[in-house]
Amino acid sequence: MRSNYLKTLKTAVLAVTILLVSGGLLYGQQPVNLTAGATTAALPDGTVVPMWGYSCGAIVSGSTATCAKLNQSSAGWSPVVITVPSGQG
Repeated sequence: MRSNYLKTLKTAVLAVTILLVSGGLLYGQQPVNLTAGATTAALPDGTVVPMWGYSCGAIVSGSTATCAKLNQSSAGWSPVVITVPSGQG
């Protein structure tokens, strides 16, 4: 009888711990939409190579995180920079 009680107590403590930790992780997240797709990149020697890359998607309402091209003047693909204000993530 005592053995079953201890197993049940251990399981309950483990479940509560998992819920508390996962709840804390979810609280600090800031969503950002990214889209992966095929694109091309021009190398310094003028060669154009096919590649896959991320681009910023639609803005998520309520999120304080921002997503922007690293090179704003680039007409084609550019790496993205995701910024989260201090204390928000």
